[in-house]
Amino acid sequence: MTQKLTLTKMQKTGLIIALILSGVFGFLYAVSEILLPFILAFVLAYLLHPAVLTLEKKGAPRWLATTGVITLFGLFILSVVLIVFPILQAQILMLLSKAPAIVSAVWEHIKQLILYTKENITQEQLSEISSAVSQSALRMLNSVVNNAMKVVSGGVVFFNVVSMFMITPIILFYVLRDWKDVEDQMESFIPKKKKKEVLSLWREINTTLSGFIRGQSTVCLLLGLYYACGLSLIGLEYGLLVGFLAGILSFIPYFGFLTGVVLSVILGISAHAPLSLWIAMGIVFVIGQILEGYVLTPKLVGGKVGLHPVWVIFALFAGGALFGFVGILAAVPVAAVIGIMIRRLLKWYHATTLYGGERKK
Repeated sequence: MTQKLTLTKMQKTGLIIALILSGVFGFLYAVSEILLPFILAFVLAYLLHPAVLTLEKKGAPRWLATTGVITLFGLFILSVVLIVFPILQAQILMLLSKAPAIVSAVWEHIKQLILYTKENITQEQLSEISSAVSQSALRMLNSVVNNAMKVVSGGVVFFNVVSMFMITPIILFYVLRDWKDVEDQMESFIPKKKKKEVLSLWREINTTLSGFIRGQSTVCLLLGLYYACGLSLIGLEYGLLVGFLAGILSFIPYFGFLTGVVLSVILGISAHAPLSLWIAMGIVFVIGQILEGYVLTPKLVGGKVGLHPVWVIFALFAGGALFGFVGILAAVPVAAVIGIMIRRLLKWYHATTLYGGERKK
């Protein structure tokens, strides 16, 4: 006699949730190439929503407050792009054109280091290694440089930026305008018995995401301005470009700082920088790391995400591997939401008889 398999109510619920999540993940993976404007729109919505609420509280209609905030923000971004982008573009093109010379200068220092530390390597062996590495590196570098220069100086970036600026504001307008209506509609689908718990979870997720996005965006902006100004003032060539890149990449723990240090060291070696410049670079990055670790991040971000830096890095790599740049952009917020749900699940589990305690009333 065959035994009929039956599923408990909790098992059925878990199976349904797993199937829904699998379907959502598969759909997002299939359309990942077109998600960037939507992700940017939701990120910007979290940034701009407080301003829309402020105008709405002062009596402005929701659509007018949304239009005004988006317009002012768009004008601000446009002015920054018109002022900063030509300078950064010029530095990028100059850096790419000098990249082979920079690589050669760095390799000369590496050869001297090898000669100093590896006395058992003959000059002939060193020449063979030098020739092989130099040729391979230069071929790869020339290919990267040529393609990068075409992208930067050509119309590819301009077309993508224009497309993004055309689509993202439209999505952003509807997200901001219909924010409360969507929340009310979602609330209407929540079972009445679970309404309090679900709303509590949503408020925690909303607070975490809004706090992280606003805080981390401000940290990256301030660090980018600091590093760009600091490196430029001490006289490092391409300091503006390196500084902004270090600031932008600061949303990855320690990665922005390390990127700035490595690029500055390479540029310093290639330019035969004097000791005073090396000391100044060290001071700039030490102060920047202190600002990031002890002032900006604790004050503006704090523990809003609730994730260990190792898990943040893992989430970024996993998001990048699965969804590319879109995955990197959405990795930490998604990981934060998953973290909140796991903590809630553990809290529920600790209150069950299965764990060994008494279920809370």
